[in-house]
Amino acid sequence: MAPEDIPAIGALSRRLLGPYAEDDFVFSERLALCGEGCRTLADGSKIGGYLVSHPWRRASPPALNILLGAIPDDHDCWYLHDVAVDENFRGAGAVAQAVDAVAVLAKGRGIALLALVAVGGAASYWARLGFVDATTNALRTKLTGYGADAAYMERAV
Repeated sequence: MAPEDIPAIGALSRRLLGPYAEDDFVFSERLALCGEGCRTLADGSKIGGYLVSHPWRRASPPALNILLGAIPDDHDCWYLHDVAVDENFRGAGAVAQAVDAVAVLAKGRGIALLALVAVGGAASYWARLGFVDATTNALRTKLTGYGADAAYMERAV
């Protein structure tokens, strides 16, 4: 991912994720904080998907559409902050490949756990990629802004 990709990524986010979409300033910050965790899916000329991820704290997903300021020094997981893929780019396993690449990146940094919040009924998709629901009662309150069916999920690296 590169800074010039942000407008296309933001447009894709707004189109595909609706109320869970992030503003462009969030993508710009995540890219600046952890560029190696930000990836695009493109066909050469058009961006059809993206994955934004970074080190973070386990069981403490950041609220939607906020700036982080910094990656915490006491991070203990690699957080998949946002993933979206256009319908025309689905079916080739691109998300699974991107997640596997992020897992290698995390492992290389000594991080043994991936985490995410599944929204919009996507928990079953993430379960197929090896993520398990780790939502606790304490997390349920924090996930309110993510929608009624939001699930905090984890996967060992």
